[in-house]
Amino acid sequence: MSANSLRTGRGTGPVPKPGLIYFFGALGGILFGYETGIIAGALSYIYATPGFTQSALTTGLIVGGISIGAIIGAVTAGKLSDRIGRRRVILILGIIFIVGSLACAVVPNNELLIAGRIFLGLGVGGSSALVPVYLSEMAPAKARGRLAGLNQLMIVTGLLLGYGVNFLLAGTGDWRLMLASGALPALLLVAGLPFLPESPRWLMTKGRREEASRLLYATRSAEEAAADIEAITRVEAQSSRWELLAKWVRPAVIVGIGIPILCQATGLNMVTYYAPTIFESLNLPHENALIFTIILGTIKVISVAIGLQFIDRVGRRTLLVGGSACMAVCMAWMAFEASKGDQINPVSMLVAMSVMFVSYSLTWGPVNWVVLGEIFPLRVRGAAMGMASMVTWFATLGITLGFPLLREALGLSGTMQLFVACNVLGFLFCLKFVRETKGRSLEQIEQDLHDRHNAKVQASVR
Repeated sequence: MSANSLRTGRGTGPVPKPGLIYFFGALGGILFGYETGIIAGALSYIYATPGFTQSALTTGLIVGGISIGAIIGAVTAGKLSDRIGRRRVILILGIIFIVGSLACAVVPNNELLIAGRIFLGLGVGGSSALVPVYLSEMAPAKARGRLAGLNQLMIVTGLLLGYGVNFLLAGTGDWRLMLASGALPALLLVAGLPFLPESPRWLMTKGRREEASRLLYATRSAEEAAADIEAITRVEAQSSRWELLAKWVRPAVIVGIGIPILCQATGLNMVTYYAPTIFESLNLPHENALIFTIILGTIKVISVAIGLQFIDRVGRRTLLVGGSACMAVCMAWMAFEASKGDQINPVSMLVAMSVMFVSYSLTWGPVNWVVLGEIFPLRVRGAAMGMASMVTWFATLGITLGFPLLREALGLSGTMQLFVACNVLGFLFCLKFVRETKGRSLEQIEQDLHDRHNAKVQASVR
């Protein structure tokens, strides 16, 4: 088949426009963010319903239950996508979101709500593992950071939509409708599946070279497509199914475990999940707390959209290091305000949170998922990303479940000081372990792992 026929998609059907592929490919991120945002505003109304009693542990399990399911979903979706393909797993995730959202809306007590949130977490974890991989594999190298980062933009957009629905329904107090509304974006995802082709890199691993070539020529220049085909063929020939256990992949595994943990340890999710609760504890009415939360969500969306323009220019490592430094300062500022007790300045706290959101959204927010989608070898990329997402959700569970308990033990200010130290640790980790990947193809990044390992082996022999 000629390059020209591959570009036009002749022979096996039309190829959707790249813009549609990237939009619907990233749509799973909206569901991820929406389910996070919607529960933040629904908590107060849930506890006002007969059959639902409030405690620090219950709050942690309702919010963090989604993380429990996400741990299972991340591992399962990653391995399954390597076996049956990225596209089919995205369909399964959409169905989970629909069923889970509706189930959470009809439960009669805490126990079943927690169970429903765990089930819903299967979809959240699966999308967190699969969407960055899919976007990274579909995007050309020169724009991969920006396009793969669409996942984070969709996440924060979903978060803002959840906050907005909370505010619109605040007057009714109908938390069941709030939770049920999560089925709507899931329906959009399922409806958009005809626009999602299979990942060309996955197709290559299954011997479906003609389909993969057609997609590559349809989504990038002829030169880029030809180079990608050659590179994929080369790295596939020297890889095996046991990469994650190989010494040459160990640097990627260290980053793939460290980055997710440190991303959660920034303290951003503490603010994201519990912002309304924090503002209410500062003696703000619930409606005002929701407005402040919407302000934060809006700032986050704008910041991520701006940050995506810098990933492929400034570089991943620089943004991670700078973001850690900025967030350490912001969290120290928030801890100082919280230490004032009744004399706290709510406006100053909102400003500190806003700067924290901007810092995270310009740096760790989008860069975290981009880096994780880039660093692993082709043959086990889905499974490896599942591992990284599993670590992410273990860390998220620790934050969401642990924050109410830490707050009781250390107070709000003391808990925030703990996150200051975590940001400093993130700064040092990125300086030592993270290597720059901007402008490099996925195959070049994989080859670099081989070359670094070979260099060490040769040095040890001398």
